[in-house]
Formats: sequence, structure tokens, C-alpha cells
Amino acid sequence: MLRVALFIAILLIIVVAVHFPKFRRTLGVMLVLVVGAIGVIIWQDTQEQELEFERVSVNQVQLSQMQSRPGLNARSFVFSGRIQNLAEDYTILSFMLQATLKDCNDGGACDIVGQERTIIPLAIPAGQSRDFLVTIPFPVVPVVKGDAAWEYHIKNIRAR
Repeated sequence: MLRVALFIAILLIIVVAVHFPKFRRTLGVMLVLVVGAIGVIIWQDTQEQELEFERVSVNQVQLSQMQSRPGLNARSFVFSGRIQNLAEDYTILSFMLQATLKDCNDGGACDIVGQERTIIPLAIPAGQSRDFLVTIPFPVVPVVKGDAAWEYHIKNIRAR
């Protein structure tokens, strides 16, 4: 029904523009104003999205109780843990977690054999903590010959 009404309105504007030259000028000015308003709205939205990634730094969150286990297939791992929002003013909307698998030998040297990132959508109000569980697929099966060691880092945070 809305499409039919929109089609009739556009058809009516075209008919009036054909018969009244002054209306064409007004229609042109209105069209420029509408396009300009849409451009300003898009620009403001882009600015707001950029600010969402600057409100909470990675130093204002804390990971704890991190655990990993094999996933349903040989190429995925399931990670669980708790994240705490130490920021006083902003709610976290999502964060990017990077999981790194290291192969450590007896001499203490470790080689990175797998590293993947995933975005976890999770609302965490200021000063609160939330538990999370996420499966991260790896493109190839990491082969660990020595001792496996996991490292976890938050790469960026989106907050409002």
C-alpha cells in the first residue's frame, strides 16, 4: 500500500512539474536540500561510529577466568571467560578478542602456531562484568609439538 501511495505521489509531482515551470525550480531546490540533508545525516552517523571505538580503551577492561577447549571440529576452539568493564561512563557494546596459540619447547622458546580474532557482541554496563563463550575457527589445524600456551588480548572495544 505504501508503494502505491509513493508511486502516485511521484507521478503527481512529475505531472505538475511538466505543466508549471516555476514548480520545476522549486522542486530542484527542494531536491538539492533533501540530498544535502541526507549527506549531513550520513556524515554525522559516520562520526558517531568512529567515536564508539575511542570511548573505552583496552586498558579499561580486564579479562579473567579464560579457558579454552577443542571445538566441534579439529579447526575450532571454544573460549570462555569473564570481561570486566572498568570504565565509569560507558557501556561496552562489543569487543574484539585475539586468541594466540603458542608451541613452547623445553628451552622456554615459544613459536606462534595459530592466531585468530573474533568480534564478540556483549553489552557490559560501566563497572560491571559479563561471562562469555565463543567458538573461534582457525583456517588450518594448529600443530603443537611441545607444550601449548594460549594468550588472549582485547584488540578494540566499541562502547556507547
